[in-house]
Amino acid sequence: MKFKQLFIIFLLTFSFYSLLAQEIDEEYETLLLEEEEEELPNSAFKPVIAVGRGVFTFVGDIQNKFLRPFNGKFATNATISRNISKCLDFNFFATFGKLNGNQNSLTPSENINFETDVFVGGASLTYNFNHLLKRKRPISPFISLGVEAIQFNPKGDISNQDGSSYQYLPNSTIRDNEGKLTSRDYKYETDLRDLDLYGYGKYSLMSFGIPIDIGANLTVSDRVTLRLGNTYHYSFTDFIDNVKKGSGLFKNDAFLYSYASLRVDLFSPADEIVAVEKFKNLKFTVTDKKDGDQDGVDDFNDECPNTVSQTKVGFNGCALDDDNDGVPNYLDKQPNTLANSIAVGLNGIRIIDSHLIALLYDPDAINRAEVRHYKKKSSKSSKKYKQIPAKFKKLDLNQDNYISVDELQKAIDSLFDFSSKLTVEDIYELQDFFFEQ
Repeated sequence: MKFKQLFIIFLLTFSFYSLLAQEIDEEYETLLLEEEEEELPNSAFKPVIAVGRGVFTFVGDIQNKFLRPFNGKFATNATISRNISKCLDFNFFATFGKLNGNQNSLTPSENINFETDVFVGGASLTYNFNHLLKRKRPISPFISLGVEAIQFNPKGDISNQDGSSYQYLPNSTIRDNEGKLTSRDYKYETDLRDLDLYGYGKYSLMSFGIPIDIGANLTVSDRVTLRLGNTYHYSFTDFIDNVKKGSGLFKNDAFLYSYASLRVDLFSPADEIVAVEKFKNLKFTVTDKKDGDQDGVDDFNDECPNTVSQTKVGFNGCALDDDNDGVPNYLDKQPNTLANSIAVGLNGIRIIDSHLIALLYDPDAINRAEVRHYKKKSSKSSKKYKQIPAKFKKLDLNQDNYISVDELQKAIDSLFDFSSKLTVEDIYELQDFFFEQ
């Protein structure tokens, strides 16, 4: 039986990865930004592996006294899943464990029992309700439906460890072949099909079934999910317990599997997981393509909604600025401003030292041609300085008792070079003296 189990697992794994090999590798980031109705691209998701543990509960002709989800034998399951749309997952699964049943009765012939190793392998589709619920949530319900193959081999506890058959009496006691009191050892040593107590013959130990799985996924991290579920396995055989009562589909044997499993995404790169989390709840807005400033970029995406007509703009609707000086091309009279420029004017022309000097001068000052006329008109004009102030004498480089334009400019340059002890106020005072001398 172990060889058959390994063979079936091999076939399931080979089929799954053959299906993966047929995928077309697409740029999922682009597809994620399409309209909300578009399905998530298959290439954004890699297989998710799950391993779990649970309890088998048999539902058939021979049942335990208490029929409860956790009153049974432990079993193990393994699953490989991949999503095929935002609300459907495709799964290959395998489950193996033991099923048993014990029936006690005052009627000796109705004291029967069985136990069997069970191996189940199949495929299913899981619906996660993402069409109805928000996709990003800590608890996600699901329902699954599939097809499966079931392998079994019922055994019975017919005799004790000495090989003596159990003799059930109406007074609820058990005696051996010699009439001595004994008790069951719960070792299922007898092949019930070979024993053929009821004349069924050599029935098949393989059957097909339909698994219906219901449960919820609990998010642990971006890569790990805890799944709690209960699977109802309906079989197309009535011989799992070696007893056949009645006929028809509704008389067949079935069993429950109540389980918890950890689902781990080992293959998706971290940036893909982040991208999916970022975009899967996004409601993409369909605009009416209005473009108030007629720059070719609709108002919804336009970061500069009042662009001057006929101006070339970028993808965000703002005027182009090729030299990145802060002045758009259509206003820039110096389109190739040097990157290390101190500053630029409103027209995009870089500011140099002479411009800075001009900025220090009083913008309301009169030109030289008007100086004589201004002096004639001003009756109150009088000289404030009779000689060069002491603080400025070292600026008179040629010692002619006159501050020339060159000497004034050098004084200003030394201020900007931080090589002078003069302050900005001193420069203003030097400016006043220059025009008065």
